[in-house]
Amino acid sequence: MTLGNYKAFRASHIDAIQFGSTAWTEANMIAVDTALDTSFATNNATPLLDLTGFADALSPTKSYAFAKDFSTSGNERTSDKEDLLGADSQGSQNSEQYSGANSLTVTEFTCVYRNPMPTSIFNDTTKACFISMDNSESSATGVVNLAFNNIIMLQVGALTRNSDGLMEQKVKFSCRGGLAGTAIAVTQATPAETWQRYRVGPDYAEEIRLT
Repeated sequence: MTLGNYKAFRASHIDAIQFGSTAWTEANMIAVDTALDTSFATNNATPLLDLTGFADALSPTKSYAFAKDFSTSGNERTSDKEDLLGADSQGSQNSEQYSGANSLTVTEFTCVYRNPMPTSIFNDTTKACFISMDNSESSATGVVNLAFNNIIMLQVGALTRNSDGLMEQKVKFSCRGGLAGTAIAVTQATPAETWQRYRVGPDYAEEIRLT
């Protein structure tokens, strides 16, 4: 994605929202030669669920899913001030700033199913969520990968039927957030791509394709 990018990401620009049963390893998260989408595909050759919504060619009534209203919140740390004994040369109270533990990053969206779909997939075996967006800025830029690792499913709502006759379900999960760290330059050989990755937290990373 080039500097000064102004193209908005629209719903049609979502290439993948996938859940996997195998989490990214720490080596995957800091790798300088493998992008997050490549390592996710390696770890989860068959995703538990793909929310981009492809119909089954042989059975048009088979359940397939897509999503809407995606949002992420959190990614912050608390800070507190502790008063110490004495005062400095200006007469101000001596104090010390310290930060608390990493907060949780919470992500939620609505899954939409053509037919009712089992909720058993959203349990403790669901370890990773991968989201990829491409705003078609060019053939080599305008792509963003989001990696949510070691996720904990917080809510899998009841199936409700919307006005179009499709089943909807609220999904909510969390992972460890924190403060953004140093950017990681990624140069991948196959496919030949370069990315800039940001560790937004121990279990949350964002990756922007440069070429």
